[in-house]
Amino acid sequence: MNNLFFDLDGTIINSEIGIMKSLKYMYKQTLGYVPHDDATLHTFIGPTIGASIEKYDHVAPDDPFINQSINAFREYYQAEGWEEYTVFDGIYDMMESLKHADKEIFIATSKPEVFAKKIIDQLNMKDYVRHVFGAADDESIRSLKEDVISYGIEKTSVELDTKNLVMVGDRSSDIVGAHKNNLKAIGVTYGFGDYDELKAANSEWIVKSPQEIAKLAMEN
Repeated sequence: MNNLFFDLDGTIINSEIGIMKSLKYMYKQTLGYVPHDDATLHTFIGPTIGASIEKYDHVAPDDPFINQSINAFREYYQAEGWEEYTVFDGIYDMMESLKHADKEIFIATSKPEVFAKKIIDQLNMKDYVRHVFGAADDESIRSLKEDVISYGIEKTSVELDTKNLVMVGDRSSDIVGAHKNNLKAIGVTYGFGDYDELKAANSEWIVKSPQEIAKLAMEN
């Protein structure tokens, strides 16, 4: 594993506060009330907003409600939500270990790329992260993790192939996206997904902490 693609939300940062506030703002602006409990809203973290709305609000992919909702979500997220996060314990130590071992770190997230880059800058992680790849600003393209990964592989100046690249993430969408690009995946249980979800997605490895990721990278 010379090169590692990392998901952002739930893998590098705990973005629950900002995303939950943005989701509640979104529904209050569009429906006037929040139709889902916190447990359901929690599952929105990771997949795209549009995909979650389709699933839980039972609307078609071309329903105007989706764009209206995404725009409302973005109103709060752009103003405040994107800065309401914390970094998971052990992340900086993991990155330092990977850097010393000459491993390349990339971000591959379904979050709009503009926000992902701002977060990495704010966290002073540019010394560790080679490139940041994300969705288009309006999530119209590269919203699926598989598309972000293929975009990153194509765009980066680093020579990558399936033998030296692995995807790291906390949700099944990360694992499925990796496999659709012929990559192996490391699932993490300290984020928003859990062991059963990652196991069902056939993640090659499942770890409980960031330092376990570094250990795997050294051994494989």
